[in-house]
Amino acid sequence: MSYQRLSPDERRAQILDVARRMFTELPYSEVSTAAIARETGVQRGLIHYYFGTKRELFLKVVHGLTASAAMQVPPPDDRLTLPESVELLVNLFLDTADRNATTWFAALDAEGFGQDPELLRIVNRFKDEAVKHMLAILRVPEPTETLRAVLRVYTGLVDAATRQWLQERTLDREQVHTLLARSLLALVSDIGPALEENALAKDALAKD
Repeated sequence: MSYQRLSPDERRAQILDVARRMFTELPYSEVSTAAIARETGVQRGLIHYYFGTKRELFLKVVHGLTASAAMQVPPPDDRLTLPESVELLVNLFLDTADRNATTWFAALDAEGFGQDPELLRIVNRFKDEAVKHMLAILRVPEPTETLRAVLRVYTGLVDAATRQWLQERTLDREQVHTLLARSLLALVSDIGPALEENALAKDALAKD
């Protein structure tokens, strides 16, 4: 790539675009700042000047991936029943995954990158935001920690189901929609309350 004179902000954005593409197409170990520099048409030292180490650049990329893959959530609608809210939520998950398939899975797969504390914070923040959006759409004003945990578990099902649809091609969208909608409805209306009752019963026994 021939060198182009760009402003510092434009150059940073260009480097990030190349890094994002390379990190989403190749394993982390196969990407180097030297390769990113060659692809961008700049000196390797400029990448270190703007972003620091390869790890720091990767963290910046993951932060951008999670932002890109975040759901765009409409305002809560009090007219919707619980099943209708579940349908809306599942469609939002599937539309977001379909529209941003590459960044969606790159953001999810970032969790497997060792046990880097900063990386885990970014990925956990991404999942916490998903739970917050779910609570807003389901119109739960004061969620318990048990319900939050149940919905956090559900996000793992969303990850696995969308992967079967968009990567493995073992399920189609309609099948994934049915799986996710029925599972969420059962978790919110039946399983979650049962876990709450169990937790309350244990607390009562502990106080006796």
